[in-house]
Amino acid sequence: MSINVFAWPPVGALGFEWTHGRPVARLRSMLTGRDQMQASQRKRRIATLQVSALGNGANGAGFCEILKDMLDGGIHAVRLRSSPINWHRHYRPAVNTLNSTSLTWRTGSDPLAWQASGQPLRWYDGRMVTASGASSPQGMWHGLTLSGLPVGTLVARPGDYIRAYEMSDPAVSQMARVVRPATTDAAGAVTLRLDRAITISNARVNLAEQDEGAFRVEGGLPRAVQPLSGDWSYTWSFREVFADEVGGFVERDPWN
Repeated sequence: MSINVFAWPPVGALGFEWTHGRPVARLRSMLTGRDQMQASQRKRRIATLQVSALGNGANGAGFCEILKDMLDGGIHAVRLRSSPINWHRHYRPAVNTLNSTSLTWRTGSDPLAWQASGQPLRWYDGRMVTASGASSPQGMWHGLTLSGLPVGTLVARPGDYIRAYEMSDPAVSQMARVVRPATTDAAGAVTLRLDRAITISNARVNLAEQDEGAFRVEGGLPRAVQPLSGDWSYTWSFREVFADEVGGFVERDPWN
């Protein structure tokens, strides 16, 4: 039986954690005393959100209480997006300067397709950053060379998420995480070191992306005591859940 996965409500966050966890089993040989450690469960993302009760026009507490009811004691889940590294200082400006968005044209309610010399013509808003090909192995890491960036600029930091979109089909994409700082050269090019391979060879790349997943509450649902004055907060702790563990997801957005 499937579970509901609710969109996260429009609340004000005071703090956010997004990390990964993978339990390991430790085995010790009785003969040699040698230790051996191995993963005992699949890798999962872990998230913590501290929500302002008075955020978003003093609606934060109400949204949290309604969400608690919807989760039905923790049976159902929420869909969360990651909090990028250095959110306030670096991420928000980078969205405007290092990302692009595929545009869809319509005439009335019908899609409007553009062509140039008999081939589909696609439109984008923002800076177009392209990859010169698929990523190449660099030891245990992968290198991806980009162009179309500002010259002599730090464009990625360790822990940042990037997403490569197939030029011919924006619905096809792959995500990876940056391993070390990356600064462009005098031509606006840079080679990123990534934690996984990008196999799309003709890609448009966004450098300020967010990871996402479905999460169940870990432990009990949060409770918060309202003070006589001032703001208060709800602290939510989440652990990732996978569709194959619960019979599938039904995505729901009650806030729009």
